[in-house]
Amino acid sequence: MITPSTTLTRLSTAFASKSTTPTAALNYCFERITLSETTHSLNTFTYLPPTNELRDQAAASSERYATNTQLSPIDGIPISVKANISWLNRPTSASSKMLEHYSSPIQADVIDRLTKSGAILIGQTNMDEFGMGSFTTNSAFGPSINSVPFLSSSTPPKHISPGGSSGGSASSVAFRSSFASIGTDTGGSVRLPAAYCGCTGFKPSYGGIPRHGVIPYASSLDTVGLITPTPEDAKLLHDVLRGESPNDPTSITTLSSPPKTSLSSLSIGVPGSYSVSESHPSITKSWVSAASTLSDSGATVTIFDDSLTSIQDSLAAYYVIACAEASSNLAKYDGVKFGSRIRDTDVNYSEEYANTRSKFFGSEVKRRIECGDTVLSKEGTHYSAALQIRNQLRDEYAAALLKYDVLLLPTSVSPPIDFDDANKNVDQNEMMANDLMTVGASLCGFPAISIPVSADPGEDFWVGMQIIGKHGDDDRVLDVANLVYEKLVVDR
Repeated sequence: MITPSTTLTRLSTAFASKSTTPTAALNYCFERITLSETTHSLNTFTYLPPTNELRDQAAASSERYATNTQLSPIDGIPISVKANISWLNRPTSASSKMLEHYSSPIQADVIDRLTKSGAILIGQTNMDEFGMGSFTTNSAFGPSINSVPFLSSSTPPKHISPGGSSGGSASSVAFRSSFASIGTDTGGSVRLPAAYCGCTGFKPSYGGIPRHGVIPYASSLDTVGLITPTPEDAKLLHDVLRGESPNDPTSITTLSSPPKTSLSSLSIGVPGSYSVSESHPSITKSWVSAASTLSDSGATVTIFDDSLTSIQDSLAAYYVIACAEASSNLAKYDGVKFGSRIRDTDVNYSEEYANTRSKFFGSEVKRRIECGDTVLSKEGTHYSAALQIRNQLRDEYAAALLKYDVLLLPTSVSPPIDFDDANKNVDQNEMMANDLMTVGASLCGFPAISIPVSADPGEDFWVGMQIIGKHGDDDRVLDVANLVYEKLVVDR
């Protein structure tokens, strides 16, 4: 029986035991997509393939399971992908008017690995334009809505943000219009929406999953990430997608650490430097409660305050680096070789170029390009200083992770914004500040995973708890996340 609580691993097991089929799973997702997009108008997807193609793929997968010739544990599982991941001969818009009519001539490595593993790619999900945002309000195709309030019919659902930039992905997984989603995480864009939607969001080590075919935002930070119902699901999907690629010189093969099989063998560091006044009281309380619960369950939990001194500068360093790299990466969008273009014979090329970019880039993208141009024009001083802070932070994180197996901290400082609140405007500076908890792992290139825990009784939002490990220690992070998830979520 497929329900909104069905997980990736349960579905894989059900396929293998022949208690259900990929065709049944696909039909279930079709029903959920109709409900989410038509009835609830969640605006989760930017593109859906023809249903007959998907039905043919599901039928072929069902036949493989019937003959025990399935291609992988994710064979036949409906999975969505973020709209900035190139899909051969399919629209790949990055939720930008600049690429609204662009059909990719290449296929991303991650898409190739999914299709060769038999996964059914059910659609592309909405996002902040080019990944620039934390609420999925910067999409050229309108904001996505968090599906969690729509899972209960007891009260009129609120219209709240699913987080960003992979907001469509997280909303889809929460609603089970797809059973997993492939997103990208530059400064928290997988982990934050996973936290807001009550899902698991895993950012592997930088390069752990090849990013060939991912439309770049900030190349030294961009990481292909996973949004799944549980950490166990993330591990299943990660095992299929991980590993080096000849197409991506930054890709790596991550190491396998000895598994952590019990909380009693686990050493957890709690960085007090992340305890900031801007943090919502329920989030702080959930963090304290999580650490206490893990300590009571046998883990060695240590609060430390003196090691991560560069945290106070990390957010500024992140945005200097990200905007500088964005201004460089997005310089190629001139409408000549590809992308939208204003054709005006009455002006010269420079004016036409400026008019094209002014019309087809959204306001937040233009703001970050201007910021990047500014920091790069200051004789390199801002960018060089940001790189120095990045190196200091990486050293501090690495030193802390020599003492502890993992670090534990919240995924966000605030709950998701309420679109129904007429007095609440989306403040872009507030949006940037909300990335404080996630940018550290991104700057260091370390693996990090967000798992959902309940907020205080009376609160109607999820809180994400983040687990961070050292570079290349992806398996350890996933193992620990599963142990912590079982204690903080299942037992509750």
